[in-house]
Amino acid sequence: MSDLGEDPATDPPADAPADPPPPPPSAAGAQQLPKGRHGLSRAFIASNQRERLLDAIANVVADKGYAGTRVADITDYAGVSRKTFYELFTDKEECFLAAFDAINKLLMDRMASALTDLSDSNWRVRVRALLGEFLRFLAAEPAFARMCIVEVLGSGSAGLARRDAAIEAFVPIVDSIPRSQPGAEQWLAPLTPVFVTGGILEVIYAAIRRGEIATLPELEDDLTRLAFRTYREDPDHPPQESSGTG
Repeated sequence: MSDLGEDPATDPPADAPADPPPPPPSAAGAQQLPKGRHGLSRAFIASNQRERLLDAIANVVADKGYAGTRVADITDYAGVSRKTFYELFTDKEECFLAAFDAINKLLMDRMASALTDLSDSNWRVRVRALLGEFLRFLAAEPAFARMCIVEVLGSGSAGLARRDAAIEAFVPIVDSIPRSQPGAEQWLAPLTPVFVTGGILEVIYAAIRRGEIATLPELEDDLTRLAFRTYREDPDHPPQESSGTG
């Protein structure tokens, strides 16, 4: 369980305050539910507040770091009460993991869709499409990029386990493209996709740490070229070209 500073890791006290008034525009920019009889179901309201909290923790963690983020920071950004937070999440860690899971699922769906659209293309085209989608997604979601690539490393054992699981899910996607080529079993080592994935993530990690998230798509050519060379240049077992366009 992560240390939340002054925020308790258990349920809030019975006298926890009701929903606070909307924060000033400079505080968060989160959209508030309308006051009064909005006619929305409790389930809809809870879902809306949950999504706002997931967005909030990504943005706050990107700004303050995981260790420096308090529950109060998250609720202030989201514009919801502390009481509401603890109705939805046990603590900061559970909220962080939910946000990580949500963004990882969206990313994996996007990449799978990109490959499906290119099922008839050769593997060079598909590798480029995979990496391009990954890089553009991260560039478009800088807070989530920093949270999932950088801050997850300091989020504790549960966060690291989620990261490991995400990488393990990504490796087969990377590997399935070249391994589908004729004769691949002769020249592909089992560690090749792990090596390629780890190298890609390290390059992206360094760029994010330097504050270069917006320029991540510019790495597409270099990363594609390096992935291609890692998979294809085996002097003892020259690869065979497959038929296909691209």
